[in-house]
Amino acid sequence: MLVREFLASALYLTLVLLAALVAVPVDRLPPDQRLVWVILGTSLGLLLAHWFAFRLATRITTEQGLWSPSAAQEAGAQLAGGLCVALLAAAPFVLLDGSAALWTSLLLLAALPAVAGLLVARLGGRTWAFAVTTGAVTLVVALAVVVLKNYLGH
Repeated sequence: MLVREFLASALYLTLVLLAALVAVPVDRLPPDQRLVWVILGTSLGLLLAHWFAFRLATRITTEQGLWSPSAAQEAGAQLAGGLCVALLAAAPFVLLDGSAALWTSLLLLAALPAVAGLLVARLGGRTWAFAVTTGAVTLVVALAVVVLKNYLGH
């Protein structure tokens, strides 16, 4: 269950960061070093909001409103998944410059749902051809979510 929470949070934050990076025109993005802090700050804010909501929901749905050790582990896994993605998205802006950093970050973020789709198929016993196709379809669906999120407003 902890791996599921880790991955769910990581994939959610992946879609949010992809949408944010795609929504802002390249010429309006802040300088690389500042963008690192924007990515990390945005991610941290989202993760804290999620943690707060998860903590309240857990207290409402558990016996006598108790915060259990298993809920704490789930919350920790969610935070860890999101933080890993935040660091992955920000790293290119530390290591590279300008458009190379942006494209690397976008490619890394886009790879995550594609790899998740591939793993779902492979873990289900499917062939590599089917798994690669599933990964590609998952990427297309993820990008459609990003476009829809931007179209409806940030």
